[in-house]
Amino acid sequence: MSDIFNEVDEDVRKDKSLELWNVYGKYVIAASVCVVAITAAVVGWKNYQLTQSQEQGRQLEEASRLVSEAKFEEASDAYAALAAEGNSGYQALASLRQARALIAAGKGTDAVAVYDALAISDVDEEFKVAAKILAAYYLIDNGTAEEVRTRVSGVETAGNIWAHSAQELLALSDLKEGKKDEAIKALSALKDGADVPRGIKARAEQLVQALGAK
Repeated sequence: MSDIFNEVDEDVRKDKSLELWNVYGKYVIAASVCVVAITAAVVGWKNYQLTQSQEQGRQLEEASRLVSEAKFEEASDAYAALAAEGNSGYQALASLRQARALIAAGKGTDAVAVYDALAISDVDEEFKVAAKILAAYYLIDNGTAEEVRTRVSGVETAGNIWAHSAQELLALSDLKEGKKDEAIKALSALKDGADVPRGIKARAEQLVQALGAK
């Protein structure tokens, strides 16, 4: 009889965790993607400045204009062309922006494919990991926890510039699966970490409070 009650209790806790995920999940992901995308853009911009050319700069500007006009599929095609023909700095940055345009166009599966291709390409390591992180942030709300873990496995280790983002994603994966205790433990570590970026720390604190922990 006690086993039955334990199973019921586990189901209730899982339902509560999923309920919290539904309430807070999209807010967390939207904020996280903005932070990571900005960081990735900064890294890309540095590379771009070192290897810029007038024509490729014009193409990047034109694609960005299409995004501002909500012509996301056209923008995606423009970014894809630049990713195929541009120099190394432009290729990586264009691929990241292509994926974002695809997501905005409602083609998330295609966007993940772009991220995954970039992650195994021969671009600088910062871009590869950025692609994994951005794919994982999309999948946390549109895929499975296992798909998220596959992308960020190994990235969460200390010393990696994306480690805290990966740790946040792993915690959110636990929460998505109803593993409340594991999620709280990971989020608490982020909340209390001295070197954790302010945005991640603030989101971790909000979720820990929402989950009823201190």
